[in-house]
Amino acid sequence: MSQNDHIVSLIAKQLQGMATPEEADELQQWLQTDAMNRQEYDDMARIWQKSGPLLANPEFNTDIAWSKLDNKIALVSPRPRHQFYNVISNLFANTKTVAAAVVIFTMVALGGYWWYKQSQWQTFTAANKNEILTLPDQSVVLVRKGSTLAYPKSFNAKERRVQLTGEAFFKVQHNEAQPFLVTTGNAEVKVLGTSFLVNSNSSTDEVVVETGKVNVTDKKSSQNQVTLTKGQRAVLSNERFYQEQVTGSNYIAWNTGELVFNNTALPKVLEDITHFYGTQVEVAPALQSAAAAIQITVEFKDQPLEQVLEEIKLITGFILRKEKDKAVFYRN
Repeated sequence: MSQNDHIVSLIAKQLQGMATPEEADELQQWLQTDAMNRQEYDDMARIWQKSGPLLANPEFNTDIAWSKLDNKIALVSPRPRHQFYNVISNLFANTKTVAAAVVIFTMVALGGYWWYKQSQWQTFTAANKNEILTLPDQSVVLVRKGSTLAYPKSFNAKERRVQLTGEAFFKVQHNEAQPFLVTTGNAEVKVLGTSFLVNSNSSTDEVVVETGKVNVTDKKSSQNQVTLTKGQRAVLSNERFYQEQVTGSNYIAWNTGELVFNNTALPKVLEDITHFYGTQVEVAPALQSAAAAIQITVEFKDQPLEQVLEEIKLITGFILRKEKDKAVFYRN
């Protein structure tokens, strides 16, 4: 059984009140993983509630019942009648197996809806270079190389939701009646219309606002959230938000190719270099306190990492050592 089929099975049992405590806990964990999961469950529950009268009395004509349920499902999905039809018809012929039939019947109805919802989403990956993507609402997304954005073929009336893995810069069309939401592995970003950057990995999320206002919520706790305005940056790490003002445009250097530092503390310089080149660059532990007092003024334009590190060496007077997969500066 696939993961999707397994989730549909759990939902069917939950709606019938037949889920074990372990199954209920597993379903609850799935619901808490992503706000979209909760929306999927609520939509499926509504379908089940509308279909409930068809199952209230086992002594009914299954052909008529299927026809009615097909019509209800067709409102949200053109999917044809499920192959389990004959099996369920036989089950309903025996009133002793009504409970089993109801569960399967529920799974078929919800499975059809699940299939429909999944088929309405498409995935875009910037495999070899940064790519520009125009969404159904004409919002524009600059997707960083190696990042993936999933989005529906058409947004629903209540919201415009996308899913991001990696990094992207968004320019969102303003629509107060239809909020734009970006979900990542760690957070949910909500806007009405603005331009902002989202950078997400397995442990942290970074959001930088260029224009407008953005709300960022920790997916593990809806009470843990921040609101950012133009020129502000927030990083979510270990369930804590760290905020600061943004100076310059190094957060989008992966697209412009330019890194500009003007009296910037060395640790921040190395952080931006790490982000741009994808190679960890840091100072030795013994230098960390002193490094914060070192100010750097320099510009880099599409230069190889080796040249950049050599210039930092000349400016600071430090020596550089390559250690496994990172570069570390030491005092000479």
